[in-house]
Amino acid sequence: MTTHEEEHLQQVMQQYGDEILRLCYTYVHSWQTAEDLTQETFLKFYRASGKFRGESTVKTYLFRIAINVCKDYLSSWKYQKIQLSNTLTTFLKSKDNLEQIIVEKSEQQLLVEKIEQLPLKYKDVLMLYYYAELPIAEVAETLDLPVNTVKTRLRRARVQLKLKIEEGEDFSEFA
Repeated sequence: MTTHEEEHLQQVMQQYGDEILRLCYTYVHSWQTAEDLTQETFLKFYRASGKFRGESTVKTYLFRIAINVCKDYLSSWKYQKIQLSNTLTTFLKSKDNLEQIIVEKSEQQLLVEKIEQLPLKYKDVLMLYYYAELPIAEVAETLDLPVNTVKTRLRRARVQLKLKIEEGEDFSEFA
């Protein structure tokens, strides 16, 4: 790694590190895992830096890499095994006091759960638009989709989320 490459990587990490970390967290809901995935994102960015043609911004390119890294992780056997283990542990612990646990859940946690139930194509758009606060044009560029497709998915995601919320708890302030 040359000094120039090293400086460029450090600059990119400083400039976008927190945003990439937050984006990864929105997918995996674990800060430790999000940190690992952020590191993997920057490694992939460095390794693929010669392939970057400058057709998009560095931020958009990084977000695209981060989303792919997160999707790869979420489809991995390691993640599936962790989820199964966590589900079984929660079930065994909460068997007797399930009603109490449901009452204790906050509206924000329930909203996140409803978002998690959406198809990935809608969840991606919601995460990038609301949590990463990207404008629609950058969401489209990040996901390599036409702007109108992003607008349509965003509209459909809102409708589906509203329906899921109406099925469950009272979320009148979010609807």
